[in-house]
Amino acid sequence: MSVETLFLFFLACGAATFPLSLVLVRWISSFAPDASLSRRIERNYEPALSLSLVIWILGALTFYVVALDIEREKPCTEQHTNQLTAECRKELGAPDHR
Repeated sequence: MSVETLFLFFLACGAATFPLSLVLVRWISSFAPDASLSRRIERNYEPALSLSLVIWILGALTFYVVALDIEREKPCTEQHTNQLTAECRKELGAPDHR
C-alpha cells in the first residue's frame, strides 16, 4: 500500500471533511436563528468543533507515523524520506551528525 493510497483513504474516511461539515451545519442554521434546532446547534457547536479538530490532528499525526513506518520498511535505495534509519545512513554513506 503506497503513501498516496493511505492519504486518499485518510481523506475518504472523513477526517478532514468532518470539521467542514460542522461549519456547513452552523452556516445553514444561521438562516433561522430563532428555531429550536438552531439553538440546539448553537449550544453544541463549539464542543463538537473542538473535538473534531483534535481528532483530525491526532488522525494526521497517526497517518504520518504509519506512512513513515511503511517508508522505512522499503529497501534503503527506494526510501523517499529525510529520516533515514541508522542502517540506511551507513549503507548510503550519509554523514553521521551526532
